[in-house]
Amino acid sequence: MAFEPYHNIVGSTAQEVELVGIGDLRSSIKSVHLNNVHSSNAATISLYIYKPGSKPQELYFLLKDYSLSAKSFLVLDDAFVLNFNNRVYSLFIEVGSSDTVDVILGK
Repeated sequence: MAFEPYHNIVGSTAQEVELVGIGDLRSSIKSVHLNNVHSSNAATISLYIYKPGSKPQELYFLLKDYSLSAKSFLVLDDAFVLNFNNRVYSLFIEVGSSDTVDVILGK
């Protein structure tokens, strides 16, 4: 999968979405912009990196069940956290079943 910086995540159609597949990045992500576009409900968001096929499973949360208020956004821009090894790990987001979240990945 080629790197795609813009994502519309709708919980009712896909609760868990791969944002960055293994090998998609030539350089690290500089920021992750999460925007809850729902007009009245908070969104529940988990953002994590995952190493497929690892035993035991290697899954590391950047956010876990984070509640993002309606019509608000969150920017993650910690270079240490976002500089994961993309040859080994992929980046996933999971949202609640009724949530709508826009994601922009900055490079």
